[in-house]
Amino acid sequence: MSSTKLKNKFVRFFFIYLILILFAIFTLFPFYWIFTQSIKNPKDTISYPPKFTFQPTISNYQKVLSKPDFIESFVDSIEVSISSILLTLLIGAPFGYCLARFVYRGKEDMAFFVLSTRFMPAVVVVVPLLRVFKFLNLVDTIAGLSIAHILVNLALVVWLSRVFFDSVPREIEEAATIDGCSTLKVLTRITLPLAAPGLLSVAVLSFVFSWNEFIFSLTLTSIQVRTLPLYIATSFVGSYAVDWGSLSAAGMLAILPTVILLLLVQKHLVKGLTFGALR
Repeated sequence: MSSTKLKNKFVRFFFIYLILILFAIFTLFPFYWIFTQSIKNPKDTISYPPKFTFQPTISNYQKVLSKPDFIESFVDSIEVSISSILLTLLIGAPFGYCLARFVYRGKEDMAFFVLSTRFMPAVVVVVPLLRVFKFLNLVDTIAGLSIAHILVNLALVVWLSRVFFDSVPREIEEAATIDGCSTLKVLTRITLPLAAPGLLSVAVLSFVFSWNEFIFSLTLTSIQVRTLPLYIATSFVGSYAVDWGSLSAAGMLAILPTVILLLLVQKHLVKGLTFGALR
């Protein structure tokens, strides 16, 4: 290989890695900033210019974890996220299977209608939903907020599960049917296990969206239920000052469940997201 080609290859890789490094810095810097703010003392958090060298402290984490309201909000977020995921999968996965396997009039129109709910901003439906929930006594309850979160995740679950089910070869299901399996047995014993990586990735994405949801939590809850996004947004901002250290510590603690979950299922998540890419 000539020196000119080697030089051109080096320059190309240099610029590619430079762009990737700059993108990584741009993406990760907010997390670095929040973390450093969470281990600063109150004076350092508001210093100008910002201090990049300081004496770290864990007092902000101790302060946040000592608050019963934070623990209660953490538990509320877990309960709402898990229950909403289970409800969404219970409704959306069979719906996606029907869209993938059966032919009937209006199937594509129904699928597009479900997808259109994802286009609609939450603020459009939150007031009608509030009036319905007041009538049903579901305001400020785990059950009501979980049902509201179905609107956030249902379209995602239906459309992605449709793709995953459609990627399972029909011949396997036909062979099981010939052997005497009913449609329900084919779904539970064959199709679901084969599509499990894809459904796991859907569940993880649904958990992230539900964990971070704010508008429904702000409108449909008040005292009995308060998820972490709402708690963080309202508990550290005073009339005259913001407790940046505690706010940053609470933010770091709030992202821990999603980070741990993604680390635990990252192999299955990558497999699920690429499920059906090659057939």
